Amino acid sequence: MKIFRFNKKDKKKKFRITEPDREWVEDNFKWLIKIYGYPSRKSGQFVIDKKFLPKTFSTDEIVIQNLVEDLSCWLSLESAKIKFEIHEDLRDTYGMPFVLEGNLFETETEILEKNYRIHIAKSITQRPNRLIYSLIYEFIQIRLIESELEFNTGDDTSLFIFIAGIYFGFGIVLSQNLVDRGKVNDGFWETKWNYVSEMPNEVMAFGLAVYSMLIQESNFDWKNELPEDVKMNFEGAIELLHDSPPSMFDKAELEASTLMHKAMEEEQTGNYDLAISTLQKILFLTKDELFKAEIFNNIGYIKLKTGNIESSIADFRKALQLEPNFGFAYDNLGYALIQNGYIEEGKKELEKAIKTNNNDLAYSYRNLALYYLANKEYEKAKSNFLLAFETETVPVDLLEFHYANYLLEHGETKEGMIYLQKAVEKDEAEAIKRMSELKNSLS
Repeated sequence: MKIFRFNKKDKKKKFRITEPDREWVEDNFKWLIKIYGYPSRKSGQFVIDKKFLPKTFSTDEIVIQNLVEDLSCWLSLESAKIKFEIHEDLRDTYGMPFVLEGNLFETETEILEKNYRIHIAKSITQRPNRLIYSLIYEFIQIRLIESELEFNTGDDTSLFIFIAGIYFGFGIVLSQNLVDRGKVNDGFWETKWNYVSEMPNEVMAFGLAVYSMLIQESNFDWKNELPEDVKMNFEGAIELLHDSPPSMFDKAELEASTLMHKAMEEEQTGNYDLAISTLQKILFLTKDELFKAEIFNNIGYIKLKTGNIESSIADFRKALQLEPNFGFAYDNLGYALIQNGYIEEGKKELEKAIKTNNNDLAYSYRNLALYYLANKEYEKAKSNFLLAFETETVPVDLLEFHYANYLLEHGETKEGMIYLQKAVEKDEAEAIKRMSELKNSLS
């Protein structure tokens, strides 16, 4: 169990944190950076208002489904995979005196085969801030589970979730709920509650300070949203980090992280040449070999999207030289080779992708379908297309487009046009061009 050591008798206001506790916070941030990269400078800290929860604040009272959709958007999760169920217990019984001790049930996530169900105590639905906090805590766990991180290591798991929450931008809300005491009185009955988190204020404040330094934040207006004791410790933690910054505050790595977000935006807006140029700049900044592998894979993928297939092959190979267990790079390389006519070599790369267990199976099945199409094994091609749709958890680029072409070429025109239209609705240039060609041929 992680033990935080503080001298509570020390009346000095100077911020204090022991070296083991500081190392614990910094090590967890380093681990999160290794998995997710440096946090975006643009993200900032989440607060409970209309800007961050637009659907939730669109109604006078909180609608839990709206809150689920807002939090899913913030954490890039699929809201359709997250269900909830409200439970009544003794706390919902009026006119019966009772006392509950220990950790009271508020929310709990059940992991199902392909989705999640969050169980919610009805009693906290009457306390909006507590409801939002509790769901944020559950959503942080779901985000970590979706990333296939082994974070549930024992006694310090809940403490780590607070650090992950700060990394994802929820530090203010988590800080505001380290202590929750209150009471309501309707003239007949009085209900009291008392919750104190196991996360010490000093460690929470230090985590917030690390996050702020990581995104090179200089204006801490949001600190006024913090409880007074956390705010005071945060200011002391900032001073400590200025005096003795950890190695993760590498200016080149911070700049590389900023450029990565910029490249993603450029790609999403169709500025592909600019995105590649931005990604190439990162290669000269970062010393992280895994990050470099990701950059080469992204450059290759953009080249695939723009039809520069032959050139993309070299980028995927560079990614795999840096990270030989990179499932996505194997998949992309296999696709590029098959599209470029190196069919058997491409299949070998797809098999390697599957063996890594860190690929996306839906992409692998799509690519295998294209391999079998090239070999004129049409039944196997169709079965792999269907497997791709069955295992798809996030939209797979060009899946509908390639399947539409398969159907059209085999005389299944009506169904083929349905899938081609779906690809057009995904705004895929190849599908738009194909649809235009078909319409012109009919006119």
